[in-house]
Amino acid sequence: MTPDLLCAAPGWSPAYFAGPASVALQASRRGLTVADLGGQVLEGWRVSETPGALTYDARAATTPIYRQSNVERLRLLLSAPHWDPPQVTDRWCVQPGDVVLNKLAPVRAALVSPAARRHPVDGNSLIVRGLPRPAATWLAICLNRPEYEQLLLIESGVLRRVGLGMLSGLRLPPVPPEMDALSMALRDLLDEMLLGGESVHRVKAEATQVAVAPSGRRDLRGGTFFECEAMSSDSWLPASVALRADQSVLSEDLDWLPIRALATADDRSRLQSPPEGARALRLSDVTDDLFVGSAEESTNAAALVPGRILGKALIPGEVLLSTLGTSFRVAYVDEGVQANTFPTDGWVRLRFRETPAAWALLLSTPQIRLQTTRLAVGSVQQFVPPDALLSIHVPAPERETRDRWQRAVERHHTQRRVLDSRWNSLLTALDRVFDDTHGLTASRPFRGHEVLQ
Repeated sequence: MTPDLLCAAPGWSPAYFAGPASVALQASRRGLTVADLGGQVLEGWRVSETPGALTYDARAATTPIYRQSNVERLRLLLSAPHWDPPQVTDRWCVQPGDVVLNKLAPVRAALVSPAARRHPVDGNSLIVRGLPRPAATWLAICLNRPEYEQLLLIESGVLRRVGLGMLSGLRLPPVPPEMDALSMALRDLLDEMLLGGESVHRVKAEATQVAVAPSGRRDLRGGTFFECEAMSSDSWLPASVALRADQSVLSEDLDWLPIRALATADDRSRLQSPPEGARALRLSDVTDDLFVGSAEESTNAAALVPGRILGKALIPGEVLLSTLGTSFRVAYVDEGVQANTFPTDGWVRLRFRETPAAWALLLSTPQIRLQTTRLAVGSVQQFVPPDALLSIHVPAPERETRDRWQRAVERHHTQRRVLDSRWNSLLTALDRVFDDTHGLTASRPFRGHEVLQ
């Protein structure tokens, strides 16, 4: 242990001088703090939706907010509300070039690109504002590494969270010269990814407008009469009977069709011995854009539990529905899906006769999610029986509309695969710069120009 390392440490905890934190201290002892670089640390919007609370603000109920779950490594992960126009303007709303990080461990930091909507971040997040673009990118890279996470959390006590003062006083190594070009590449790629997500969101919003139905929810506590047809099932639970009655209205008045009339469900036999190179597609691997990613994005060999994986690999053209009613997900399997990808038993596999991506769009709309929530059974009302999913009713738009949606989803999936490949290459280049700066790898030629090309 050298004297300069002792001077660089903000305390005497042994964790500063051994393990990941010591690597960060050793590399950053001649650098500048976030505050010295011009960064200002701001806290997110502390607001309550409860009338009478000290932090109550009526705008909180309708304002899209970036929460901790929306902060991923180097990028913001947007959900449907985040595509709406901003409704508030204040210091806690993100601006291009900001670095947003969550307070609670594990720490993740995202760089805000110009295409991101200027929504506020919540009170469990911090914003670093005012840094030059290369320095902001360098800070985001460092914050996503365990070396700096440990450095920020050593003095945090039992509740492992990042403090404003600790972040402002965080010392970084001098910004590597490669960051000027790489930060521009990162900004441009983040913009392209957001614009690609916005394109599929617009198509999804159009499908949502088509899948609009009058609310048939009735208060069952005081007793309600239903037609005898609604009782023709094994389940006579009030909620189940009410759903069947509402689905009858959808069918007779709006010409909506049940899934079983449009698609066939594959058998649910299990995979007993996974082949070499197989991967599992879990529910958490699919987000709101219906996309099935590649194995490089999700290394989940541990999820290949015999008896919990469906027996056939994914086939292009399939539509997957999750049986988790409380967090319903839909996926469309395109031609670019990786071979030997097997869905877990939380998925139901459907084969539509035509325009499967268009039907997947309709199945991902809020009106359909409402039906799946009402189909959930069990003591905690979470999971939907696979056969029950076939009773979900969907609208049947004109074939011309469905063909256009099909092309839009296919185009998005193709673009998404190209962007994901560029993203992985860029992350590799950024990690290489970090490792070389911190002495974690042997000297090697820099290959960032390949990313820029």
